Amino acid sequence: LTKMSRDVSIFCDLHGHSRKVNMFMYGCTSKNPALRLKERVFPFLLHNDSLMFSYDDCNFKVQRCKENAARVVVWRELQIPNSYTLEMSLGGGDFGDDPSVRPPIHFNIEDYMEMGRLFCEAILDMYDPGRVRLDAALNELEVLHPELKRTAEEEGADGEESERKTK
Repeated sequence: LTKMSRDVSIFCDLHGHSRKVNMFMYGCTSKNPALRLKERVFPFLLHNDSLMFSYDDCNFKVQRCKENAARVVVWRELQIPNSYTLEMSLGGGDFGDDPSVRPPIHFNIEDYMEMGRLFCEAILDMYDPGRVRLDAALNELEVLHPELKRTAEEEGADGEESERKTK
């Protein structure tokens, strides 16, 4: 398949994680500065919807030892910018620093099912023509990552336009 023969919105490899707690994602960071916030928005939408998902535990750097991971291959070879690994801890979650919000627990089947439902809803939010939740998440990410916003503004174009310029 070539990129022109299909339209893939999101690629996600699902894993159980035995060492870290919470649910979180590994993603990839584009060399194109205009795409860097957009690559983080899907995990941020999940974070906004669930205490079980931790944006703070997400990592978007591609380490050399992970270059053969499915998300990295799909991101590089098929140029799918929203390419992730969703890690769901087998040890449960700690839900941040405040145990009064929700004390640490082991996840159960209902928690994993809930994350699946939220995952699907976040995909809908990404492609909603009204862009309400997407734009709100992008605005929040610009505050969280001013260095990425500044870099994208210096680029002077949105991701799609910048991608066309680099090809």
